[in-house]
Amino acid sequence: MAEGRVVRTVVAVSDRTVSGRQLAALLTPPEQGRFGYRELARAVRETLLDGRVALRMRLPAERELAGALGVSRTTVTAAYDLLRESGYAHSRQGAGTWTTLPEGQTPIGPAAIHGDGEAVIDLALAAPEAPAGVLAEALATASAELPRYAASQGYHPYGLPELRAAVADRYTARGLPTRPEQILVTTGAQQALALALALLGGPGDRVLAENPSYTNALDAMRGHRMRITPVPVTEAGWDSGLIDAALRQTAPRSRT
Repeated sequence: MAEGRVVRTVVAVSDRTVSGRQLAALLTPPEQGRFGYRELARAVRETLLDGRVALRMRLPAERELAGALGVSRTTVTAAYDLLRESGYAHSRQGAGTWTTLPEGQTPIGPAAIHGDGEAVIDLALAAPEAPAGVLAEALATASAELPRYAASQGYHPYGLPELRAAVADRYTARGLPTRPEQILVTTGAQQALALALALLGGPGDRVLAENPSYTNALDAMRGHRMRITPVPVTEAGWDSGLIDAALRQTAPRSRT
């Protein structure tokens, strides 16, 4: 994450109504692990501002959300009242409570996340630009080796043997003895993530995802019908307290 910038993960809900369980999964839990009404109002407000929940969505009934979060209905009622007072929700007689924004507020879109001033962090990209000169030098070196492979079919399902050996040597040099046969080279991080999700997860499983996060990684999790629990990341990295709170709230299953 760029220093001094605060960005948020986008996990948009597409239906016109968000259920209690859906909203509970999107809310960032407080450090103490249990929502008071102010913390609950703040968490709902954040989902509107960063686009995880769309505008003009009907929020779950107070009793339903209270059950999903394990709090009293009075807590949810007070939180909804605070959201209405601050302009983040409005109610229609007989039609429930709906999301909105105060005048002048705009949500953050899923493609470009704005930081300080005019700076924009595009979370659809997984890597920054290569350092000046490094990529050109690497391409020139690789081009010199191409004639060696031109006479073959060039397909290596587990990765180029020389590359697998080089990666294994790097791990070994760092203190983790590794053989080339233990290395699988993928076409990118997205393929590696998709393979890991298929191997380790299943539909309905909860996945902790850093917030902010790589949006295509979130798409891969949704493609496997997993439930995403966003956990904020500070400039110093993961916050173990927030992770513990998220684990207690979501009670994930372990897979062997």
